[in-house]
Amino acid sequence: MITTAISAFVLGVATQPSTVMSPVGDLDHIAKVTVMRVIDGKLYVGGKFERANRKLVNNVVMWDGTAWTALGKGVDGDVKDICGVKGNIYVCGDFSYAGKSKTEPGIEANRVAKWDGTKWSALSKYTVDRDINCLATDGTNLYMGGNFTKINDATETKGVAKYDGTKITAIGGQFDRAVMRMVWANGKLFAGGIFNEFGDDACAHMAVWDGKSWSELGGGRPSSIYALSTDGKNVYAAGNSSVDMWDGSKWSSAVKTGGSVTWVHAEGSKLYVAGDFTEIAGKKSHQVGIVDGKAVSTLDEVRYSRHICLMPFGGSVVIGGSYGDVQVNEIGGVLKWDGSPKIDKLDLLSKESGR
Repeated sequence: MITTAISAFVLGVATQPSTVMSPVGDLDHIAKVTVMRVIDGKLYVGGKFERANRKLVNNVVMWDGTAWTALGKGVDGDVKDICGVKGNIYVCGDFSYAGKSKTEPGIEANRVAKWDGTKWSALSKYTVDRDINCLATDGTNLYMGGNFTKINDATETKGVAKYDGTKITAIGGQFDRAVMRMVWANGKLFAGGIFNEFGDDACAHMAVWDGKSWSELGGGRPSSIYALSTDGKNVYAAGNSSVDMWDGSKWSSAVKTGGSVTWVHAEGSKLYVAGDFTEIAGKKSHQVGIVDGKAVSTLDEVRYSRHICLMPFGGSVVIGGSYGDVQVNEIGGVLKWDGSPKIDKLDLLSKESGR
């Protein structure tokens, strides 16, 4: 087993040698980071928090390897997913306004909004009638998945829609329950979720759009899917106690875990996995693991921690979640998994260091 340590990432958290964590004021002490995406060489972080570096950022912020940067005044509710399309950053979640603060009125943005590097804008006046859980792109269009039933307050579609930069349209959605994650791979759109049917037919938790119609993917999956990723060739679907791989013709097991998986990111030969588990690939681990063939990097328990997402960035592995001190008061943060041999100390990468 490869045992690794965590050190505080950027301006996230610091601890004493006993691994007791304490806030340093860089993200809200009650912050919760739930999604991270690397877009154009920068790390975008979303979740539920107000400030970074004591500046108002409202639930979404960007790290360039040196400093946090706000996306205007952010959005006024939790961020569930982030996607980059043609130089624009799209976010979806439980919000009604983007760019809103005590001094700025912001703009109405019903659950999804676009940041062009300077300002926020809405995709449509009405967008959708219910939750948007996830975003994906083919490089040109933005795809949205959730449990909505109407777009533009008129067009009926269940769970999926497409935005071409001008308008939102339906793409034949008839899912009986929510789409939780989507990914574009090999010229097709893959969708996973808690759905069991598509129209009149069984469709167990995994479906694929070929540009003309939706179909169940390879007989579906036995449990709900909460995370999807692709390495550019294969599609990885995460659910109850496993990550499975679709190679274009069949399913196979990629990795087993001792509990549910709610995050997977595939890059190169590695799978970055997070969830509510205590072991991965037969090795003990606390909520996160990295699988590279037969090599498995695992993590010992960090008290009062909830690791939710992880991404490779800047030569390290960045972990997002929510964290607590010895009084079990939550302190928000982002951590860096630095590869040290054991967890003795979580060192602060301070503002003074310029890192």
